[in-house]
Amino acid sequence: MAARSSEPAPAAPQPALGEWALAVANGVVSVDAFDAPRRPLLEALAQRAGFALEAAPGEWPALTLRIEAQPLELALPLLVGELEYRAEWTNANGAHQLAKLVVGGPRSAAALADGSSLRPGEVSDSLQRALQEFADADEAMSEEEALRRMQDADAESRLRAVLALEGEGEGLAALMNAIERDPDPRVRAAATVGLEDSEEFGAVQALVGALDDPHPEVVTEAIDSLEFAGDASVVPSLQPLLAHPDARVRKAAADAIRLLGE
Repeated sequence: MAARSSEPAPAAPQPALGEWALAVANGVVSVDAFDAPRRPLLEALAQRAGFALEAAPGEWPALTLRIEAQPLELALPLLVGELEYRAEWTNANGAHQLAKLVVGGPRSAAALADGSSLRPGEVSDSLQRALQEFADADEAMSEEEALRRMQDADAESRLRAVLALEGEGEGLAALMNAIERDPDPRVRAAATVGLEDSEEFGAVQALVGALDDPHPEVVTEAIDSLEFAGDASVVPSLQPLLAHPDARVRKAAADAIRLLGE
């Protein structure tokens, strides 16, 4: 074995401040940027990739990043960073393409709707506490009692009720209804857990529907349940979430797509 040289390797040449190299081909983007302002970089990306870009006025923070041969939906969150944004996708000619990107504007009405008063993580925290309490309970709640409690005005009672329901028969119908109609995001999130091991086709369809929930933590729970179900056919429904405004949703979607793809 040859001895290692004690001389340090020459440093790779860095792009000049504010410069970048950008290439887009077949929905795959390659970016090599060093302290490049986000706005000009996104404008160039929009021009090359052929999508409409709407951006709020003002200077954006600089960034340092290296992206090579990544799908556009994975590159966008890195380019946008912590800014609010909304992506609109199209399946024109059978290809999944970005049609419009709105950056820096206000959050959509859906994102500010149900559950906006909850602090980050409260849905997941409440769900985990309820799951633990359900596991520690001395006696399981009957389906009849759970179905009755689903009509309660108290969200905590409904939360415990959905955890007692099975994803079949009347329980399946109640869980699907909770995902679509319950006003409390904690109950909707719990309902997705109840469907994760259901073998009914309607359960998967309900979980896919939950991907459009206005509360990001409900969406992440739905993604986890779809991942647990192991149905690779849902991957096309997960792909648009790679451009979701919430970082937790983007990460959960990327992890699920990777796992289901394997």
